[in-house]
Amino acid sequence: MMEHRAQRTEWRIVLLVWMAGLGAAVQFGKIAISLDSFRAIYDVGEVALGFLISCVGAVGLTLGVLGGILITRVGIRRAFVLGLLMAGLLSMLQAVLPAYPLMIALRVLEGATHLAIVIAGPILMARHSSDQARGAVMTLWSSFFGLSFMFIALLAPPILSAGGLSALLLAHALYMSVLAVLLWCVLPAPATPQRGMLKDVPLTFLNVIRIHIEIYRSPITSAAALGFVWYTATYISVLTYLPGFVDDSYRTGLSASLPLASILTSLTLGIFLLRLVEPVRAVQIGYGFVILAAFPLLWTFGRDAAFVLACLLLLGATGFVPGASFAALASLNTTDTSRAYATGALAQMGNVGTTCGPPVLAAIVSGFDLLGLFVFVVLLSFFGILVHMVLSRRRNASFARID
Repeated sequence: MMEHRAQRTEWRIVLLVWMAGLGAAVQFGKIAISLDSFRAIYDVGEVALGFLISCVGAVGLTLGVLGGILITRVGIRRAFVLGLLMAGLLSMLQAVLPAYPLMIALRVLEGATHLAIVIAGPILMARHSSDQARGAVMTLWSSFFGLSFMFIALLAPPILSAGGLSALLLAHALYMSVLAVLLWCVLPAPATPQRGMLKDVPLTFLNVIRIHIEIYRSPITSAAALGFVWYTATYISVLTYLPGFVDDSYRTGLSASLPLASILTSLTLGIFLLRLVEPVRAVQIGYGFVILAAFPLLWTFGRDAAFVLACLLLLGATGFVPGASFAALASLNTTDTSRAYATGALAQMGNVGTTCGPPVLAAIVSGFDLLGLFVFVVLLSFFGILVHMVLSRRRNASFARID
């Protein structure tokens, strides 16, 4: 099935879908921002408390590609709205503050709704944007995670003060439910049934494995995901460990400003770059900027004010990569089905990066301090450039054989 091509960007739909992405990120942020409240309720260790956050991402880590397969069978619009509705219901159930094992079960189910939203969201954004605006639209989508954490850091404390943890969870439930209703009303039903090339393949374990292999073997459907994993591993790791290299007086401000530096670059210079070069090349250029921006860390270490500026420069450089990666996904994959598979792979590899990056960097920093962090950032960015170089050559070779 060929993609729906919008003659003009339907900004009402684009902005509502983006707002749904903000709500999906809150599925992580609502726990992270209120961990002290959960600590007072559940008599469990710190690792178990941390699992309240990470178990949502574990679903994407294991079932990302499967999610992409399933939503093509359910239908992109239906999967997206159902994901929002179920997210609202699960957040409402969590507001009861059940026993820890039941809360974990609800969080795992919430991870499935998160996966449905973050896979269907960029497909809908691409579907309802014009060719000219698609790069900017996909960059907007890529900003939802960082912006959501900034918003919840501002909004959650007064809600927690006024009504406690249940009020925060109920506010999230209401937000997701309202968006589900609005999007069901404004999203047009598909003119023809959604048909994937694997529509009639039974989802046995062996077939799911084969589908994974086919997706990751393709230099088209795998490209965005295999280029994105290096970004997520770098981004979450440096956000976690860079503030530890400055004095306490700088640490809080640096932690708050690092995500903002990345978002500002993504929504300004990142969009401008996508107007000049095609998305895959923009990803490679972004990784090149990250490599260059890592060097000032070595030159300024020990002088906290200068080092803070170097950290902001580095995080600003990372902002070129996410928007270009989502734009590459939309430009390389030209049907809703292939975009679903590619987005499922991107969700899966993104979770691989966020899961593996921090512990690896923690081990490196413990042995090699800032030099280890510098090498980690440079190597991962180099691999990001190299992977896209290899996959581009494979795509070009395939096109040459077709010609």
